[in-house]
Amino acid sequence: VSRLRIPTSGLRRRKEPDLKGKGKKRKYANFEPLQGELGQWKALMRLWQYLWELRTPLFLGLTCTLLWSVFTLGQGGLVALFLKVIRESAAGGREGIQQLNFWTALGFFYFAARGLMAFGKDYTWQYISHRLSFRLRNELFAHLQHQPISFFDHRKTGQLMSSLSHDISAVNSVLAAIQDSINAPVILVGGVIALFVINWPLALISCIFLPPIAAIIVRATRRMRSFAGRLQHNLSSITEHAEETLAGARVVKSFGNEDYEIERFRQISTNVFRSVLRTVRTRLAMGPMVEYLGIVAIMLVLWVGGKQHIENPERYPIEYIAAFVIVLQQVANAARNFGNISVNLAQAGTAADRVFTLINVKSDIVDKPEAIEFDRVEGRIEFDNVDFAYSPGIPVLKGISFVMEPGEVVALVGPTGSGKTSIASLIPRFYDVAGGAIRLDGVDVRDCTLASLRRQIGIVPQDTILFAGTLRENILYGRLNATEEEVIEAAKMANAWEFIERLPQGLDTVIGERGTRLSGGQ
Repeated sequence: VSRLRIPTSGLRRRKEPDLKGKGKKRKYANFEPLQGELGQWKALMRLWQYLWELRTPLFLGLTCTLLWSVFTLGQGGLVALFLKVIRESAAGGREGIQQLNFWTALGFFYFAARGLMAFGKDYTWQYISHRLSFRLRNELFAHLQHQPISFFDHRKTGQLMSSLSHDISAVNSVLAAIQDSINAPVILVGGVIALFVINWPLALISCIFLPPIAAIIVRATRRMRSFAGRLQHNLSSITEHAEETLAGARVVKSFGNEDYEIERFRQISTNVFRSVLRTVRTRLAMGPMVEYLGIVAIMLVLWVGGKQHIENPERYPIEYIAAFVIVLQQVANAARNFGNISVNLAQAGTAADRVFTLINVKSDIVDKPEAIEFDRVEGRIEFDNVDFAYSPGIPVLKGISFVMEPGEVVALVGPTGSGKTSIASLIPRFYDVAGGAIRLDGVDVRDCTLASLRRQIGIVPQDTILFAGTLRENILYGRLNATEEEVIEAAKMANAWEFIERLPQGLDTVIGERGTRLSGGQ
């Protein structure tokens, strides 16, 4: 065994964290979620490209939504026709009953068609929603798998998990905005026109209430839009903290810090609770105010319309007043839904911004176009004047040169933080050198493909990393197409076959997350 001592003049110790202030009043660090870099509108425009790939179900959903809106708007007219038929057929005897039967049958078909459109639009939008989530989640996960180790050094696992779960789900709010963008304007514009056609004096009276209703909706929408962004950030913080704490459960219990972690989580949960409460308070306050103004408008319409009917029943029949009230209620609901468009777009834009910010990150460790494939190597490793830094301006290695010959067993010896792990990480190109070169059998490791380079290297990491699954699956992770005999041979070489044979399920033993069902030695 050759013990290779690295000259300390070429090394830089990494800065240790400042642990002062331990006795001061405890303040818990805030978990900052990933911040987007594109901006909401650019993210939404990019999201539209993904939706365009689903244009067939998208157009089907838009068509069903449009037809459903038209059928919904026509309900007032259908009720008016029913009342008119009943009034005119009151003295018609059998002929009047036949007319009523006809319109009743027509009503059944009408509402059946409306129900069919409702099913079509709901099912189609659900399909698009889950398909969009499926595409984005798979693309983001695949993109993360191809990022270098340096990418994960600067990001928390909880942040990435939050983007894969909360952000992907929140992106689907854009579909609710698209639906409201179709049915709200159709019902709003079509309803106002219908109001003027039915009874223009009552329509003018109703329009008096539109400005205050619009003002309430706009103000509430602005507040909810800002609250929605904060709520997403706070939900991400919960995921980050929970992932970090549960993954380090052994450490937490070893130091008896359960109460400390509970208090930290309670503070983050309190922030989420407050964000939710602000959003709910604003939404609930908007609803009763808009509803009250709508009721006042309806009562005023009934009062004025009732006087018109009493004074001139032929010109202002009762069925038109009923139709007017129904359409007016639909217009008020459409106005409220119109305000949700901005909130849903803001929520979707914020989430999409964070997702696409991650997808936009380009890996700085990639294969060259002319990269060669390593078939089998002898194993001569040469460090030629290598410089390396995890962060610009803070060198960890500087001017390192040495050679490891095939067959040698080399130990790197040095104090903590001197760069031993960094040197080992540079050989399989977990990081790229900042200067100089590393050669394997005389070939710069940057000139060969990553896959073929790493196939030649066996690595035993400092931390024991095992995946939830069976012993066989974990052993096969080194070569997924290995045979049963090769798996057993590998277990014997690792001195593990003796205890594996004694297990009831042998290689099929499920070892739990991080191998928690095995002993430390195993």
